[in-house]
Amino acid sequence: MKLGNISIETSVQLLFALIFFASTAHAEDKKADNDNIWTRDQLTGEWGGARSDLSDDGIDIGLRLSQYYQGVTSGGVDTNSEYGGTMDYRVNVDAEKLFGAKGLSFNMHARTRFGQDIIADGGSLVLPNAGMMMPAPGDYHGTDITGLTLTQSFSLFGGHALIQLGKLDAIDMVTGFFPNISYGQEGFMNVNAMVSAMPWFGAVQGLSLYGGMFVTINEEYQMAENGLLLTGTTNIATHWGSVSDAFEDGAWMAGFHRFFWKMDDKPGYFMVFAGYSTKDQASNDPHDFIDIPGQGIVSTTEKKPWDVALYVYQEFWQDENNPDRKATLFTGATLGPDNPQFAQWNFFANVEMFGLIDSRPHDRMGVSGFWNGLSPNFKKLVSPEIELRNTYGFEGYYNVEINPWLHLTGDLQLVENERKGDDVAVIAGLRLVIDL
Repeated sequence: MKLGNISIETSVQLLFALIFFASTAHAEDKKADNDNIWTRDQLTGEWGGARSDLSDDGIDIGLRLSQYYQGVTSGGVDTNSEYGGTMDYRVNVDAEKLFGAKGLSFNMHARTRFGQDIIADGGSLVLPNAGMMMPAPGDYHGTDITGLTLTQSFSLFGGHALIQLGKLDAIDMVTGFFPNISYGQEGFMNVNAMVSAMPWFGAVQGLSLYGGMFVTINEEYQMAENGLLLTGTTNIATHWGSVSDAFEDGAWMAGFHRFFWKMDDKPGYFMVFAGYSTKDQASNDPHDFIDIPGQGIVSTTEKKPWDVALYVYQEFWQDENNPDRKATLFTGATLGPDNPQFAQWNFFANVEMFGLIDSRPHDRMGVSGFWNGLSPNFKKLVSPEIELRNTYGFEGYYNVEINPWLHLTGDLQLVENERKGDDVAVIAGLRLVIDL
């Protein structure tokens, strides 16, 4: 059930086809769209009224082209620069509007990935570009459905809750829990700078998983307050396979609760997030490895990974006349066992400012720092081949709104990777995002 591979040329042709379609729509709508091209939310406008008509019927279509030019200018594994990008296709169907099924919706997220990235050039654990990690990082070119879900919303104890089932895009899930991180397409680009991620990678094998979740929504803050998740541990970002195959190696279970508050009428919260995997993972304690004839060096012990994360979010400045102009602090930490996971703990903290300059209310900027601690067992295990160290880094960015559908971001990262002997990587980048 793949969409097939789409080349860069085909993606560009699609872009121009959409622009042509919008510009040759009904004459009256064409004039209105052309008059407002610099103020409307999407480059291609209303498609002659079709976009609004579909939305009124419960079908919302989102198209976004994200392009990146990033380079390791010094240090790291290799000095190199690359151009690449993704095309995101989102279709959300409100079944209640469409055919009266109360609270039911269908959501699809597909992505085309093209070009190259420098993810490996900074270091294996640096993760300098979240936007290029899906559908798959590296040399991958193609289009895949990374998320396809059915969601049922309902009232619960006077509040609001939902159940979601299907193929879950992990970055979409994280963005749902923390709306401020914006999928790496609007705010920070480095995964470590936006969320406490590194220790969690051992529990599952990819960023697209079969599963489901139950979530309650806080009506006042319009944010998930409690949640339970259950997914398989097998990556299905670039294929489908069966649900049973996805759970063959075990399941990942997680839960969270968020405590909301207001400080001088500015919202904030404290969040506890815990996860556990039933997947058997080879021990990384060197004492658990032996040489078995015919099999080589193997681990004699298997363990199941777990993690506990804590997050704090607080708005500390807000424009009295425009609540979207604000400054925020977001910090988090994760702790897990030193065996069997390769990363045992993580800490990050960032500050972001939205519309800091009164004349630029839709610009966005931020600074972040992070620190990842690798498992002592893991370091010792691989020491005969490579000497490893803990990693840390800093990132700063400024996102300029050229108009509502066009944003340009300048980004600078300084990262010490996991390989002893490598100098601090200086990573500079530009990101251009077009909402079509």
